[in-house]
Amino acid sequence: MKDFLGQELELGDTVVTTAKNYRLLVKATIVAFTPKQVRLEYKNTWNGYSEKYNTEEFITTPSLVIKIPLTS
Repeated sequence: MKDFLGQELELGDTVVTTAKNYRLLVKATIVAFTPKQVRLEYKNTWNGYSEKYNTEEFITTPSLVIKIPLTS
């Protein structure tokens, strides 16, 4: 499966995409694949507390994600 830029996607890759039902960019991790889509997991920090977050999961098409290199 390939991302928007044609890069091969693998389990555990870090990607940038838009959050489900939002127009905000999030950094997410690929946690699973379906036959045509990818399942992503990201930390939702929009609750107003920087030290607390909810982990969100959603499924999207691979053409809506861009694989990014891990940075330290």
